[in-house]
Amino acid sequence: MPGDSDGRPTVLHVAEAWQGGVQAIVYDYVRAVPEARHLLLKGDREGYQVADEETAFAGVWRMPPGHLARVREVGRLYRELRPDVVHAHSSMAGGYVRLAASVPTRRIVYTPHGFAMERSDLSWYASAAVWTAERVLSRRTGIAAGSSPRETELARLLRKRQRTVYVPNVVRPRTGPGTSDAGLPSPTVAAVGRLCTQKDPAFFADAAAEGRRLMPSSNWYWLGGGEPAHRERLERAGVTVTGWLDHHDLQRLLAQADVYAHTALWEGAPMTLLEAVGLGRPVVARRIPALESLGLPGLVDTPAELAAEAVALLKDGPSKGAEERMAELFVEHSPERQRTMLRHVYGH
Repeated sequence: MPGDSDGRPTVLHVAEAWQGGVQAIVYDYVRAVPEARHLLLKGDREGYQVADEETAFAGVWRMPPGHLARVREVGRLYRELRPDVVHAHSSMAGGYVRLAASVPTRRIVYTPHGFAMERSDLSWYASAAVWTAERVLSRRTGIAAGSSPRETELARLLRKRQRTVYVPNVVRPRTGPGTSDAGLPSPTVAAVGRLCTQKDPAFFADAAAEGRRLMPSSNWYWLGGGEPAHRERLERAGVTVTGWLDHHDLQRLLAQADVYAHTALWEGAPMTLLEAVGLGRPVVARRIPALESLGLPGLVDTPAELAAEAVALLKDGPSKGAEERMAELFVEHSPERQRTMLRHVYGH
């Protein structure tokens, strides 16, 4: 492999939406394989809060506007830099990288962070179109590096001979702030994320209304910001919406929540959920294929079930079985396991 002039392998990360969970995951990948030279080609999306880049990358480039221009930019950078691996993060980035003809298939690693055909807000014909596109592009995927067992399963459905590797996202044990820190009242059920269709704030709003009926003293918070219509819907249900938070403040408030609730319609392996597990927060989550594949306990199907489970956790805490399963997640999602699988993916 060409690598860097000092013999280190080079990985070019391509992220079309450089924000939130994808950003956190890529930083984890960089920390997991520090012996590699990491580069970043990033795109910004309107309405997303984007943090400044850390010094972890040896070079950072911004995507130009327009899909065709972005495909060309991927190809240009590959020809100029000759990285050992081009790692595409998310469906759009996966499209740009695999459509760039100059990038050899064997050098392409694709992590969907939630396949687009899992989106339940798509019409049947839009979903079929996405399936078709992913099936065609799968022939240009060297390795499908799924962030959940569900993603690797879908990659094999797209192409039977697809080489797949499960690279778990990391659960990092953290120490929460002391009770003297100002923040959330108690008892509180908190959700985290951008206010958008994927996160389905309406599901949380309905659960909050029912939860406040079951337990009038309970507080329901959404940690994040986004589309005004979703914020209004939450606030009408009595949910407090914090707006955008930097990562430090988000972690501080999440550590103070008595229960973490996850209501997304589709996911890969959500970092906020794993961060809640790392902070020792009891979790109640909506049943979707990605979370079922992780073996997460406490999955529910309706807002009423989420409200009832959250209130039960507020009153009685998690069951012994749930605590044991969460402890297992620490082992399955350890930095060491992630490093082992990434070194395999990157060819070391």
